[in-house]
Amino acid sequence: MARGKKTFEVESFKEYVNIQLTRTDEHATDAFKSGLCIALEQVLHKTGNYKGFNYLYWNEIGFKEWWANGQTEVWEDKKKYIYGTSDSKYRGSKYSRMYY
Repeated sequence: MARGKKTFEVESFKEYVNIQLTRTDEHATDAFKSGLCIALEQVLHKTGNYKGFNYLYWNEIGFKEWWANGQTEVWEDKKKYIYGTSDSKYRGSKYSRMYY
């Protein structure tokens, strides 16, 4: 008996992952978010839908702080503006992202 091809909506999966990546509860660890990012990036690349991502902290808060504080280009200083710190909204996670 032949089986039909299974498909799913890539856009719905991307929306689901984006919601999960905004989570800040104790279960939304970097390992959890990393796995979601890897799976989503694979699907987006394989289907020709990859359009990049932005860091949530940078978009919401970090860019304004970075600009106000002199636009440092030293990576160790700048990454706190991109990811935030462990006590900031997204807990300094490099996996707190939004995919397009």
